[in-house]
Amino acid sequence: MAISFQGFRSLIENSPDAISLIDTQGEILYGSASSAKIFGYQPDEIVGRNCLDLIHPEDRDHANGALQEVLGERPGPFHWNARVRHKDGTYCWVESTLSNLLFEPEVQAIVMQQRDINARRTAEAEKQAYADELARSNLRLEEFARIAAHDLREPLLTISLYAEMMVERAQMDTAARQMSQIVAQSAARMTILIEGLLSFASTGAHEPPRFVDLRHAVAQATQNLILPIKTSGATITVGRLPIVRSNETHLVSLFQNLISNAVKYRGEHPLEIHITAEQRTPGWVVRVDDNGLGIGPENQARVFMPFVRLANRTVPGCGLGLAVCKKIVEELGGTIWVESKLGAGSTFCFTIVGEEEIPVTSISHGGLV
Repeated sequence: MAISFQGFRSLIENSPDAISLIDTQGEILYGSASSAKIFGYQPDEIVGRNCLDLIHPEDRDHANGALQEVLGERPGPFHWNARVRHKDGTYCWVESTLSNLLFEPEVQAIVMQQRDINARRTAEAEKQAYADELARSNLRLEEFARIAAHDLREPLLTISLYAEMMVERAQMDTAARQMSQIVAQSAARMTILIEGLLSFASTGAHEPPRFVDLRHAVAQATQNLILPIKTSGATITVGRLPIVRSNETHLVSLFQNLISNAVKYRGEHPLEIHITAEQRTPGWVVRVDDNGLGIGPENQARVFMPFVRLANRTVPGCGLGLAVCKKIVEELGGTIWVESKLGAGSTFCFTIVGEEEIPVTSISHGGLV
């Protein structure tokens, strides 16, 4: 087949990619100088050969399909990745692009542009291997945390129980009684810390995603917190919330931690918590707003760090609730942040992918209205 592409040749001779012209059967009519750099073949060594013969046998059908595509209804460009044989017999990953220029007077051929992507494929494989190993490590960590928490609960319970018994039954002076109370209180704090660490370590556990009505997740979270909500006199109102395809257990834990945080750090005024969602492409921004103590701007990034507690150290907890929230939201592919002013309440916001809206509902004092 005779072709004329003098004007076209000047555009491709200096390209770092290997550029070949092939006919409708895949025979190579021309190869650029970069063929030697990528495949080890000089251009005159590949002219006259069929390009499909250089493709790895496992990738050959896909490559032939690409050729048929550009000869049919799709003139191109058509992209695909395949392993191509180097002159030394090894195979390298190549990204190929086919364009049908058979009807261009200066070309009259199919243009095949090929780029070496070995480094990229290697990096992707290493990244995937690292992700797989990280997932395995996380599973081992979660298992270790469960075992450790189980093994530590009983001795801590024993310490706490006997310390309380000593306070109640033993003859002690004031100093000894105070020391026994400190032991009991320390054991109780350690139990809370162990439960928090277990929750934090287990947040990454996966379950198959399913459709979750966020209203139901909020209702379950408030039911779990019914005693502290009633004790605090909090009023919780819920606006429109979406249905999402997600992890229900994690969403309940997320709302439970955010509501619990508002209850713990309430101000002097009657506590009001508002939960709403605003649609944002491609999903929603969910807001949990309270009129509590608020957070200064210098501390708003720190509140999501493990073990950070910014106010009122007498409030029960170990400083892991918001760290758990951050881990849950990021595990679900979203982001979380806080909008707040010291003394004027806080709004904790997180993003989530949603499916549809549901009617407005109100919750007050832990119950659905």
